[in-house]
Amino acid sequence: MAEDNLVDAYYTLHVSTDGLTFDKVKYLQKCDPPTSDKTLDDVTPTDAKRTVKAVVDFTEDSEIDFEFVLDPADVQHLAIQAAYDDDTELTWQFKFTNAPTLSREFKGVVSKFKPSTDDTKKKLRMQGTISITSEPTETLTVPGP
Repeated sequence: MAEDNLVDAYYTLHVSTDGLTFDKVKYLQKCDPPTSDKTLDDVTPTDAKRTVKAVVDFTEDSEIDFEFVLDPADVQHLAIQAAYDDDTELTWQFKFTNAPTLSREFKGVVSKFKPSTDDTKKKLRMQGTISITSEPTETLTVPGP
């Protein structure tokens, strides 16, 4: 049956302050995967009957949003807060549990970081944005916790 080959969309976000040792961001609720859209230049000549675009070797800045349930004693949560406060670049890994070839590693700064007070019946969530500062590359490490 073809449905047996379909991959579940489980994912994790990992962070490193030294670029070598990565730890999973605990209680992650949601996170966008990093993107690397191609930049196109309109090179349409004046006598063309359709638009002509060419790929340019240039990467636009991109951002990903994330949210986790706050544990104020968690080392990773504290590191993310400190990186935001100090404008420090961190190394990140976005890992698909069942599709490791789609997992990506990249550097980025936390450009937005705030508590979410949307629902007082829930534990406190922190919402943030990572501004990617490097080209996302394939993560070669084995997916794990």
